[in-house]
Amino acid sequence: MAGLLRETTGAVVSPDDIRTIASGASGRAVMRWHDGARPYLGIFWTADRADNNSFLPAARHLLASGVRVPRVLAEKCLGVGVGVCLVDDLGDDSLLSAKEADWEVVRSRYRAAFREVLALHASGAPASWELQPAFDEGLYLWEQGYFAEFYLGRHLGRDAAAFCLLPAMRDMAVHLAEYPRCPVHRDCQSQNILFRDGCAWLIDFQGMRLGLPEYDVASLVYDPYMGLAAARRAVLLRDWEDVSGSPLDRDRLAGCALQRIMQAMGAFANIGHNQGRAWYLEQIPPALEALRQVCAMEGVSPWVQRVFSCLRSEKVL
Repeated sequence: MAGLLRETTGAVVSPDDIRTIASGASGRAVMRWHDGARPYLGIFWTADRADNNSFLPAARHLLASGVRVPRVLAEKCLGVGVGVCLVDDLGDDSLLSAKEADWEVVRSRYRAAFREVLALHASGAPASWELQPAFDEGLYLWEQGYFAEFYLGRHLGRDAAAFCLLPAMRDMAVHLAEYPRCPVHRDCQSQNILFRDGCAWLIDFQGMRLGLPEYDVASLVYDPYMGLAAARRAVLLRDWEDVSGSPLDRDRLAGCALQRIMQAMGAFANIGHNQGRAWYLEQIPPALEALRQVCAMEGVSPWVQRVFSCLRSEKVL
């Protein structure tokens, strides 16, 4: 990053002046440098994950579509699947930062986030580069398997393989895969919505793919990090309908919410146990509460009711 900063700004930059603010097992690191006048954010990535190389084309595509995302200022290829770029530094004020704020502040931030997510959904499939593999039956089943392996198996010590064979779970994957798809963020949670100048901005969108818009809605509204009560989540779902101008399909919402929460619980158990990061294990109880809230949803079709019954009978809840 120091070299790219020198090439871009002309400043003499020491690596010691660059602060790493995020790094993990995904082959990405995010770094910050301030020249006294403005901050810069650097993103370094490797080929460890297939979606890492999608950040740059996704950023350009979304920016051209009118979605508020960080502007790419400079980039440099460092090898096959390895690179670094400089982007606008949007700061650290996220949706999650407002978790303890007054409810109307939280609600206002959600509505601002909804507007940007809707713009992403309307951005269309790009012609110049490929999105990540679309949500299909196989990907929904993979999410269920991830939940079974790491939450049921690793965390609870239960039979993961048996869960993956349950007919109701497989039927859910089939049903969700039949609906029309649009571009979705894929990881639309409260840490990935930043606020600057009174507006919401999307980050970490490199996992964009075709899927159901309800997946992003569920990712935000049922985000375990926010830990919202059921009544407040109901208000936010009505707010989404108000901002979008369209009623939510309750079957698709319920199915997507179950998929997203189970995927998150699998990730929490995996990272918590296998990487020794206890904070993620602390997110499992609020995720389980979110799962219970979804399974209390009324007015859904029989195939969704069968999934609810399955999760209860399998003592997942």
